[in-house]
Amino acid sequence: MLRFDVRPWVLGAAAGIVIYQLCFNAIVGMADQGDFAKIIGHFGYGPEDRSPELKYAFVQRKYVPDPTFRQRDWEQWTSEYLFVGSALLLNKVVSKDGKLDIVVMGLAHTVVFLAAFARLLALTKSPLLWIGALLVLTDAGYVAYWNSFYPEPASCLFFLLLLTESLAICKASRVSRLHIARWSLWGFLWVMAKAQNALLGFVLALFVFRLHTWRRMIPASALIAIASVVNIMTIPPPTQWAATYNQVFMAILPDSTQPRADLESLGLSPDLVRYAGTGAWSAGTAFPEMLASGLIGRQVTPATIVRFYLLHPGRIWRHAKAVLPVAFLLRPAYGNFERSAGYAPGAKSAAFSLWSAIHERYLAQLGKIILIALLISPALVVAAWLRLPAYRQSFELFGLLTLCCLFSFVIAICGDAYDNVKHLLLFNLLFDTWLFAAAGLVASLV
Repeated sequence: MLRFDVRPWVLGAAAGIVIYQLCFNAIVGMADQGDFAKIIGHFGYGPEDRSPELKYAFVQRKYVPDPTFRQRDWEQWTSEYLFVGSALLLNKVVSKDGKLDIVVMGLAHTVVFLAAFARLLALTKSPLLWIGALLVLTDAGYVAYWNSFYPEPASCLFFLLLLTESLAICKASRVSRLHIARWSLWGFLWVMAKAQNALLGFVLALFVFRLHTWRRMIPASALIAIASVVNIMTIPPPTQWAATYNQVFMAILPDSTQPRADLESLGLSPDLVRYAGTGAWSAGTAFPEMLASGLIGRQVTPATIVRFYLLHPGRIWRHAKAVLPVAFLLRPAYGNFERSAGYAPGAKSAAFSLWSAIHERYLAQLGKIILIALLISPALVVAAWLRLPAYRQSFELFGLLTLCCLFSFVIAICGDAYDNVKHLLLFNLLFDTWLFAAAGLVASLV
């Protein structure tokens, strides 16, 4: 009997939903909160309209050559540059006025997304998984980033490519050199997407030794480890100092029962407690003065913050609980529409946002239970790995996914206390994958 294959229809639905959001009517995108200059500014472009009231509130659609928009001191190489370069090449073909339409950027992201989604469908057999992946991955909470110049699209898309290659390795009777090469390439580009992905690279670098013989994995492991080191070493100093200030005054002090004592342990004056709750760019901040005096940058550095949390591990859990109300949200408070579309400043798209709503209404309420489940998962994976040798490779990849979830969460909340929803986007994508992977493992065992 012939069986009807619905996968082409699911792929077509994904393409239609994404293109509808990004390209037609009132396009859906993500407003700039200041990070666009680090990406598109590197290529000598800036927004056509630089009115300050557009920042945060509205998507700016057209970009024109503008060297003054660039902020060299804040730039760091990212694999998102590959998408920007592709969009600029495509723009030379399709643009009639020479201006870069942000929709072209969305199309560059969409091509890679659909390629990864198609491979995901080809490597899996469950129609329920296909529908679930369609629901999650075409949600406006993720898709809105495609029409933007944030590094988050590269982080998400290269993770999806890494995920599909991991599934291919699970299904293969023998791990080939091509499998290893692709897995290593996607891992390298994933690590290089954002500075917060760097520590995840060390987890990948150690894990690749499980894929095949030790000798053949040395180049792959070295490539990913080098990417992590380079990523950490090239974090721009202004980014480091702003994040350090934010951690002290937006996380450590507000979470503290003894803020003056914490300031003394950091080598700072207890009188600075009056700045608790301020960020590097907020009103009333002490950041410029502390940076100029060396209190931030010499006295207190990112290493100081790491040491503080290592000496006070309970504070990580306390800060995690403080962040939980927003940790599972997919929609930061930035507008999704152009001003000309007629929506209110900061308005978010309501179309194709069911999964975002599930995150907001249900998962956000279960945050503490979810974190506990993630924390105990590694022990359960080890026990299952010992008892069920036939499933060991699947359990190893699931364990890797669990560790990446945990690392991603901790890095996002302890690396910077500002813009938490955006910084936790990768964590939420990893967690969504973890949910479906856990369900698939249980189903296969049953």
